[in-house]
Amino acid sequence: MPLKIEYDTTSIKCDWCKQVIKGKPLTVKTCCNNKPWVFCSERCYRQWMTEWLRRQEQIKGKRKTGKLL
Repeated sequence: MPLKIEYDTTSIKCDWCKQVIKGKPLTVKTCCNNKPWVFCSERCYRQWMTEWLRRQEQIKGKRKTGKLL
């Protein structure tokens, strides 16, 4: 599950929407990523989180549909 962290970043663009960050960035780290993701707003973070959760469920929730002969 993603974890919000306090992280001094040198990134000036949002990793999700690629807009220039004007305020304090929101930084999130997951177990799957080697580097923290930087977001410009809570809205971008929620959009990313929705996609991330969808991908995680597709990976873990797959069932084999092949039939044995």
